[in-house]
Amino acid sequence: MTIQKPLPLMVGNKAYYSLTSYDPVEITVDVPYTSEDDVQYGLELMLADMGGTMKDLDDPNWVSTHFNGLTTRQQVVEAVRQEIQLSGIQMAEQQKVSKCVEALAARLAQSVPPQHVEEARNALRMHFTQQLQAEGLTPDQFMARGGVTPAQLDNMFASQALQMTEGDAALSAYAHEKKLKVSEEEYGRLLGIPAEELQETINQVRANGQMDEMREAALRAKAVQIVVAECSCSYNHESPEHARARMAQFRQVQRAYDERFDKGEPQDSAPETGKTGFKLV
Repeated sequence: MTIQKPLPLMVGNKAYYSLTSYDPVEITVDVPYTSEDDVQYGLELMLADMGGTMKDLDDPNWVSTHFNGLTTRQQVVEAVRQEIQLSGIQMAEQQKVSKCVEALAARLAQSVPPQHVEEARNALRMHFTQQLQAEGLTPDQFMARGGVTPAQLDNMFASQALQMTEGDAALSAYAHEKKLKVSEEEYGRLLGIPAEELQETINQVRANGQMDEMREAALRAKAVQIVVAECSCSYNHESPEHARARMAQFRQVQRAYDERFDKGEPQDSAPETGKTGFKLV
């Protein structure tokens, strides 16, 4: 039975949250195994982008032309393997942030007010629509191509908005409890603002009367860094057998996707392994 948490103390439109514990969080991060199937798929993707084939890898001239510093098939294979392994490690490290925030949010003593979740959902929807417009698409066109219903899209935004607002609330509570401080000089590092743009950005934010929001965002960013640094993290390494099964399932989905494309049927978003993105050329 789910127990409904009380709403936070509200002062104006600002909510004040607390956590049931401020001790370091415990998380488990999944580390993918790089199988030969992963490497083969990575090679296929890369060669397709280049307009090449596996046979071209036997031509030292072709290889050296397309891969800086490489001349043999084996060198290309090993480079792809290393790139996929590095990508897997980076994915595991990225998980640490999201899992730490998720674990901290589970400790919230209050629930996020519905109006704040709704505001976040509207912001996510607006950002999504703007991204589609940049690609020359409307939400209706996106849903038609992906086979997504309006209800499914709404559920996605609602879920993301709740997760985002709960995470922000937990980080704000942590920052307040730990009495974290930030200076304007730290905003660039904490919020990812280039140094040459920092002062102009601060001036614009101040002119818009949003300095409090910027400060809160910087505090949450500092809180994330501390929570991740102090977390107790264990690693769950994927087995070779599971990796092969994962890729086999992916291949099956890919074939079904390609068959629907050949028939001109509406497409779901192209399947991804989450372990590609090579930079070898």
